[in-house]
Amino acid sequence: MEPKKRWDGYRSFSYLEAGRDYREFELPPQIGRVEPFVYPLTAEQEERADRLLRSSVCVSLHDHAGIMPADLSKNDLYIREGRESYGYEGLAASGLDAVFENFMDGTATITSKAGWKWTDVIHDLGMHLADVAHQSLVFVGSTVSDIEEAHRTGRIALIPCLEGAAPIENELDRLDVLYGLGVRMCGIAYSESNQLGGGIRDPGDGGLTTFGLDAVRRMNRLGMAIDVSHTGDVTAMQTCEASERPVFLSHSGARACSTRGS
Repeated sequence: MEPKKRWDGYRSFSYLEAGRDYREFELPPQIGRVEPFVYPLTAEQEERADRLLRSSVCVSLHDHAGIMPADLSKNDLYIREGRESYGYEGLAASGLDAVFENFMDGTATITSKAGWKWTDVIHDLGMHLADVAHQSLVFVGSTVSDIEEAHRTGRIALIPCLEGAAPIENELDRLDVLYGLGVRMCGIAYSESNQLGGGIRDPGDGGLTTFGLDAVRRMNRLGMAIDVSHTGDVTAMQTCEASERPVFLSHSGARACSTRGS
């Protein structure tokens, strides 16, 4: 059966010469790296699942589709190069129409071991977008229409995101810069508290700061979605109350599940 998406054979940075233009690392295969697990379905269920995959617009609200080196002991060296390969082949096999892509996020540690530095994040974003521009399967998406177009044409819309807002520091206009570079979703805090509010990792959560309120308002005005995954409970609730637009909770789990019927 014809795949929903067709990989064009492109591998990251193949428009350059490895060893001359950049340091090359051995990468693991994108397909078949681990033993597959296939959930047993009846023929009818198999047909329905395939039909839904092909007829529906399939979106992942949170992804990191970069590829780590085969030898993970070299991962720090790999990251310091600031040139992370991307999983185009794997994305094609997924059948997704759109991915909200968070790239290396706070693990982009080119200039600092602590991560979440503005310079590193911008470098990482620009490097990925330069790579995307040299192939035909994935394109940078910024609107709902782009996602629909990806579904219609058999391509994949990549929506750049930032999982936490720490890199903007106390510079509100950096949200505009990120938007101008294609970022369409930004988290409030990535586990650790920042200028906007509390992170889920810290023992206390003081809630959304005055600067955080301004940032929420600016993201609303820009048309940048707000994500409260990894954000402290109080800060997350106050963000929902402050935002004029729906807020995403893209990848958080429930602390408990009720067994009671509705």
